[in-house]
Amino acid sequence: MKKSTAIFILLVLLLLGSPAQSKVLKSDTTWSGEISVDQDILVPEGITLTVLPGTVIRIMTSESTKTEPEFLSPQTEITVRGTLKADGKKGSKVTFISGGDKKSSWAGIIVDGGRINMRYSVVRDAETGVDLIKGHVFLKETLLTNNRYGLTVQGRDTEVFLDAVKVEENDYGIFLLNGAKIDNRGSIIKGNRKRDSYSAASKESTMPLREYTAKDRGTEQSRVYGDDVMLGSVVWQGRIEVNGIVRVPENSRLIIMPGTVVEFGKKDANNDGIGDNGLLIQGNIIAKGTKEDPIFFRSAGKDRGMTDWDSINILNSDNAQNLIEYCQIENAYRGLHFHFSNVAVTESVLRNNERGVQFQESIVEIRGTHFYGNKSVLWARDSEIIFSGNVISRNYSGVNLFRNTLSFKDNLIINNEREGLRIREGIPIVERNLLDGNRYGLMIVDTVYGTFSNNVISHNLESGVALRGADNIDFLGNVVQGNGLNGIVIQESSASIRGNLISDNGERGIGILSFHGAITANNILRNGLYNLGIDGTTDVSAQNNWWGEGDVRSAIYDKENDPAKGKAEYLPFLQKPVILTWPLRTIYTDTTWHGDISIDKTVSVMPGIHLVVMPYTKALFSRGAGLNVKGKLTAIGQKDAGITFTSLNDEGPEAWGEILLDHADGSEFANCIFEKATWALHVHFTRLKVEGCTFMKNYGGMRFRSGPIEVTHSSFRENEIGLRSNAGNALIAENSITANRIGIFVRERGSGLSIKKNNIFANGEYNIRLGDFNDEDVEAKNNWWGNVSPADMIFDARIEPGIGLVKYEPYARQPFITEAIPASSRSKENAAGEAWGPEAK
Repeated sequence: MKKSTAIFILLVLLLLGSPAQSKVLKSDTTWSGEISVDQDILVPEGITLTVLPGTVIRIMTSESTKTEPEFLSPQTEITVRGTLKADGKKGSKVTFISGGDKKSSWAGIIVDGGRINMRYSVVRDAETGVDLIKGHVFLKETLLTNNRYGLTVQGRDTEVFLDAVKVEENDYGIFLLNGAKIDNRGSIIKGNRKRDSYSAASKESTMPLREYTAKDRGTEQSRVYGDDVMLGSVVWQGRIEVNGIVRVPENSRLIIMPGTVVEFGKKDANNDGIGDNGLLIQGNIIAKGTKEDPIFFRSAGKDRGMTDWDSINILNSDNAQNLIEYCQIENAYRGLHFHFSNVAVTESVLRNNERGVQFQESIVEIRGTHFYGNKSVLWARDSEIIFSGNVISRNYSGVNLFRNTLSFKDNLIINNEREGLRIREGIPIVERNLLDGNRYGLMIVDTVYGTFSNNVISHNLESGVALRGADNIDFLGNVVQGNGLNGIVIQESSASIRGNLISDNGERGIGILSFHGAITANNILRNGLYNLGIDGTTDVSAQNNWWGEGDVRSAIYDKENDPAKGKAEYLPFLQKPVILTWPLRTIYTDTTWHGDISIDKTVSVMPGIHLVVMPYTKALFSRGAGLNVKGKLTAIGQKDAGITFTSLNDEGPEAWGEILLDHADGSEFANCIFEKATWALHVHFTRLKVEGCTFMKNYGGMRFRSGPIEVTHSSFRENEIGLRSNAGNALIAENSITANRIGIFVRERGSGLSIKKNNIFANGEYNIRLGDFNDEDVEAKNNWWGNVSPADMIFDARIEPGIGLVKYEPYARQPFITEAIPASSRSKENAAGEAWGPEAK
């Protein structure tokens, strides 16, 4: 045999995979008696697995590194895309049980588009007894017990009927996620260790997902290929149809031009539901589209679906970098599949594939690429990876990495149904990512070294961060917030957890089974049950953290609550918060700020997103930094617990930029201090309320256009300009406006202003100045102007004919009380106001 032939055979074997530890049922199958399952079982569409009464199915333990995209768990699983019938009887039940001696030692029964009918059965010892992703589940007189989760149901594309079912003695009974519902008749769901039931849903993401559109090529003829070999340098352009495996051998190159559409016919020779056609690159591929003329790889069928074709396989191609740029890859079993290769993927789209990308022993760079609608996004092992600036959204499972050298930065991982990012072993550096709205955010397993810094891990339905069997982990400067149950869960791990904000998680900020390391210099507050909960027997070092306001001890669960638990060594604790530098330039998810937040560059709040700034918070801005809000910002302080927006370095006026509210309806500020800004608030086309706030030592306090805006009970002093209106629609009432160079400046179209019951006095040049472009009169009656004639401090048509007039009569002869008064006292205030209110001149 020639050497080249042997290498080709070896590569094809790699392409096909090593003998899989799995079994795909090819025909209707019946199980009876004692069944031992030591490999994954897949019941494909159109196939029925029937289990007879009295059958015992023992599933062997496996925490594998299996790679087949059609399987969804690293543990042994039974996946149903066809039909599973477990027909037990009252005295002769069907039992699914672990073949080992541990709970959660197999994955469970996973229903992925199929149907199960289970009567008089028992499912136990699994990670999830029954895990319904999509499809139908009917359970009658069935027991789900001793699992981590008894029953999990994902999404609205599911149907569950429970009739006299028992769900008991699991860690969690029933999980209903993202709108899932069940029809329950006479079932018993109780006695589960942590929760009997739990439901949660992620907020619909506003993140726009990239979708390229192929240009209409009319009646252009396709070039058709079968099982062909491309020798030398071959160029594809226009419309290409592939009805076989096209091979590019070593020392050959396939160049695909911008705008090319490559379509794969569907052929399934072994009837396993996976298309056979694809590309096999042993030489080099350059598929370099453009933003205007992307390249498409897709199914040739009219009703396109996952697994219509196999993959772009790149094997043993590391002499020159392969390039996939501005490409859209869809409908594949594996969109991209590499072994021993050097590949760059940039500005592309991978969607509606069984798996987006899979590789091992490769050098891979993936940048600026969107993954959505895939069953699995990425699986990789033993590789060098740069993964940066990508969007991973609305897939079933996200990124799964094993034993890689990894740089993972600036990615958005949003609303995936299972894990966002799972890292096992390897050397990871994970920075400045958003993991939001997944079931699990970040999972770190058996990893000996790693740095995880400046990430936002929020609103994941179950847990934000899980460390299991990890060691020497640095977890620094992250935000772990609003996760459904636990912010951070730690088991048998060692880490330095420092400088993080851990808040507003449903049950525990940090939940610990066993931990060695230090939890210090964090802000840990306002978590549902406990800020820190110890479920193991080991003491935990958690000194010098800020626990928010109130009783620190009451938000810690440890030996004092249960003598069998370890002790939380939380003394001494900090009296004020640690400064946290906000990690991300863009806020894509509802966010709450607590403590001292440093903003070193302008942060944008996207449309539909709500940023809440809590009482006692200080927002500390570097020079030139600010906020650009297109969603909504509410900062509702209290009189004794205000909110401050100021300079980080305590510099003078114009030390930081501005808070820009642009179409940010519903924003509101109360009991806030704004100081040392260029323009503290810059408002465009926003319905806004400002009450009880202080604007001081800024270049400008507020500038606004349109509205409607209400500014009440606030103070503007020691600014160059207190308020500036440009075609504004605003009520400015019961404020103090003094010691500015100009109190109120009206640039143009001032008739939309109502200025009343304010103290506007002792401003340097003018209390009110109308601009040269303002030809409308301004209503400013019933204000107090100090101890001078009002006209002396007003610049209007009396000084410059042709501009509008400030209508200031009648005016008050004594100052108003302008501080905000509690609502319960306002009736008295209004009555008193009649006694000292404005008098006619």
